[in-house]
Amino acid sequence: MVPAVEKIKRHPQQGVVVQQIERPDPALVERYSQLYSGIVLDHLGKLGTMYVDIGPVAPGMRMCGPAVTSLGPDLTVRRTAINLAEPGDVLVVAAGGVRDYACFGDGTARRMQVKGLAGAVIDGCTRDAAGIRALGFPTFALGTTARNYHYPAGGDFGAVNVDVACGGVLVQPGDIVFGDDDGVVVIPRLVAPDLIDSIEEALAFERAERGSWTTYPPFPVEDEMRRRGYDFC
Repeated sequence: MVPAVEKIKRHPQQGVVVQQIERPDPALVERYSQLYSGIVLDHLGKLGTMYVDIGPVAPGMRMCGPAVTSLGPDLTVRRTAINLAEPGDVLVVAAGGVRDYACFGDGTARRMQVKGLAGAVIDGCTRDAAGIRALGFPTFALGTTARNYHYPAGGDFGAVNVDVACGGVLVQPGDIVFGDDDGVVVIPRLVAPDLIDSIEEALAFERAERGSWTTYPPFPVEDEMRRRGYDFC
């Protein structure tokens, strides 16, 4: 039998468990938590949103926190990531987009909730959807299925707190992961401090402008339409 260490690696950091990661300032995370995904994404140049299929298990779920990453769907690897997570963190499971098996459930959600974690996002499926909804634990996934993996599932190829691709987005440990009804957005940790002021200013302007509408304000589009060659008859 070929020793596990000699197997061809599927990931450059396969088999690594990083125990300490850099996290953003908690005050910065709190500021981001007051926003919504659309306005954050606008300021990221439309980059950083996960696949449209990854959404909340129940409407109204919101999460915002530093990423703790788990490479692969294996149970023991994910549990290691959860053990290393701190209150306020978001578990990011890079499960490879598999829809036929679940790798999350309400038992894990409850443990994470008790520990004070902010949520979970899974590039794969969950089960126990009713239980997760009853808990109210923010969980974002590709879908739900009653069938879970027979573990270990790819255990030799897992890792904790390494860079992963989840939902089509690169997620690095400590990045801010934001989720709401419109989906999941990842704000890179290193750029998050530079964006927050402009996002908050845009949100304040947006709220003030919309709050001032007491009668219908026509969209100022006629000049633009004429420039494009439209004829108003």
